[in-house]
Amino acid sequence: MKNAFTLLLFAFSITISIAQPQKEDPIYIRDNSKSIIYFSVEEAQAASTTVEVLNLRNKELTVVPSGINQFKELKFLNLMKNSLTAIDVEIFECTQLTEINLRQNKILILPKEVGQLAVLEVLNASKNQFKELPMEIGNLKTIKIIHLVENNLTEVPEEMGQLKTLRTLDIDQNKLTSLPSSFNGLKSLVLLSASKNNFTKFPNSVCNLKKIETINFDKNQIAFLPSDLKKMKRLKTLSLSANNIQTVPEKITKLKNLELLNLAGNEITTLPKKLHKLKSLKTLILVGNPIAEAEKSRIQAALPDVDIRF
Repeated sequence: MKNAFTLLLFAFSITISIAQPQKEDPIYIRDNSKSIIYFSVEEAQAASTTVEVLNLRNKELTVVPSGINQFKELKFLNLMKNSLTAIDVEIFECTQLTEINLRQNKILILPKEVGQLAVLEVLNASKNQFKELPMEIGNLKTIKIIHLVENNLTEVPEEMGQLKTLRTLDIDQNKLTSLPSSFNGLKSLVLLSASKNNFTKFPNSVCNLKKIETINFDKNQIAFLPSDLKKMKRLKTLSLSANNIQTVPEKITKLKNLELLNLAGNEITTLPKKLHKLKSLKTLILVGNPIAEAEKSRIQAALPDVDIRF
């Protein structure tokens, strides 16, 4: 059985970097190293050159400053760490935006006009108060990265499955219980992080992601793992700590590229018989599971070169 000491040990002694390297206050400026950074609308308006980068981070804004839509060549807009509760739709008239950062505000609704950003590559809307996303998010045909951490999402729209170019989706700390079947259309997805939600089942649609390399469903309520896990041939990292898993399917041994398997804090007593087939496995984390000593010995014998943590 889990106990407070085991969970405390798990929380403090196991630190694994699952998603991309994260900074406390990320500001994305990709391919804009030669662009002048303007720190107010007024400064940008007085500029004699084309305005491509506008950084309004941490300005104590309660509303989006008017006039941003005049910067037709704007590529990067940073509005993070303000007190915005709404987004003026005029910013979506800046159709050359490739990155927009709305992180750490109090925004209630992501306007449907976000779908107008035909060349958007990065959307960071983490730490807001979204309960839903507009179906028009499916119109972001060039999107590569979406961060939606720590909102109030209870579902994501079917249209998100249309995002053929999406590589990273971070939806940690929401209230999600499922993902739509359309997710099998995310043909380019490499990283999916969905920890601290309310999933009780591992989404079958995720098993059809042919390019997926990293999956994080830590701290959910997942009790069952499907055999279709074997389909994710490129998977390198699978983290399922602090769930309710009792049985690990034998088919997981088909994951020939798996390097990290984190099953800490579950109810697992045994692992598949053919563990030795996980030829690429480097780290196996089983802290906080009721595994008998004899089974631990068997696991160690099957994986003599693997860093195993009981």
